[in-house]
Amino acid sequence: MKIVRLLSWHEDVMTKAAALKRRGLKIDASPLIRTSAVVGELAHLNPAVLIFDLDKLPSRSREIALILRSSRSAHHIPILFAGGSPERTERIRVENPDASYASWSEVPGALAALLAHPPVTPAVAPPRDFSATPLLKKLGINTSMEVALIAAPDGFEELLGDLPENTALLSRLRPTTSLALCFTRSLEDLSSTLDLLTLRLPRPASVWIIHPKRSGKHHVDFNQNHVRDASLTAGLVDYKVCSINEVWSALKFAWRKR
Repeated sequence: MKIVRLLSWHEDVMTKAAALKRRGLKIDASPLIRTSAVVGELAHLNPAVLIFDLDKLPSRSREIALILRSSRSAHHIPILFAGGSPERTERIRVENPDASYASWSEVPGALAALLAHPPVTPAVAPPRDFSATPLLKKLGINTSMEVALIAAPDGFEELLGDLPENTALLSRLRPTTSLALCFTRSLEDLSSTLDLLTLRLPRPASVWIIHPKRSGKHHVDFNQNHVRDASLTAGLVDYKVCSINEVWSALKFAWRKR
């Protein structure tokens, strides 16, 4: 029996899974408990097709897809992106040109086509362009903001460029902080950063937790999924992803609403 893995963060995931059921096909729509283990899980499961639901948290689906495309053990799995608005999925289409795309009404046909004729050549992650959008815009640094810059590498302020009017960079968190940029370099570092945020990050503020990419110059013992899992446990919720440059990537978090 062929297995189709549906990754969705939508409340109606089981209804969507039920619509895909057919003879000789098992739909696995179980929640992804630990995103840090997604590559190992999918490589072990080895589904005939992996479906990403883009109706909710499309940025999370995008990042997982890019991680899979860079993995030796899971990059062969055919990917089908389902749903999502065109304006929110345009970047995903550019970065994953080999994947299939369909509205939910078209998914059964697209799935049948992939099962009947899976790609012969494993996909390769395309090079990513970090220069298209100014970094200040990527990070959401606007006028009249107090930004806390924690453990930044030498030269990062120059990388940001000229700050917007009435915006200040500080080296610590304060009650008036509106945005924090926190650099982490190891799992131990990540744990210390989350302890600091728990004590000092104001409830209305948001934070970018910035971590090294495995392809960068740093020796890394963690990845973006470890950042997400640990931060969720600390009470933070991620809602944006950003590639800083070829060395650093980031997730943006806010405090979970009480």
